[in-house]
Amino acid sequence: MNGLQHCEYSAADFEAIVIETTDTRLILVSGYGLCASPGWTIELVAANPGVVPHPESLWLELRETPPTGDRPPVLTETNVEAMIEDAHAQQVVIRFRWRDGFVLPLRERVAAARR
Repeated sequence: MNGLQHCEYSAADFEAIVIETTDTRLILVSGYGLCASPGWTIELVAANPGVVPHPESLWLELRETPPTGDRPPVLTETNVEAMIEDAHAQQVVIRFRWRDGFVLPLRERVAAARR
């Protein structure tokens, strides 16, 4: 852990799954951070809205909100999830303001087997 300033994140704790529907293509990005105490809030937001220089990459920024008040120091997994409509992305780039980010390859959702 890096103290109480930020939660810890690893690319191994995230996944990006493509969900194809009849009229759109969705990307579900989910994962978690390991936080120093309960009560943290984390979210994924568009990191490059507007003109996108690399349309094959979906850029998201991870933002944290620490808990208010005193909390006991207990390592806590804090989940995050985002659903984004994107027709072209082949990978997801997760950015942070305080450290290097990471890239997630897209996986196709496996359809349930029919009986």
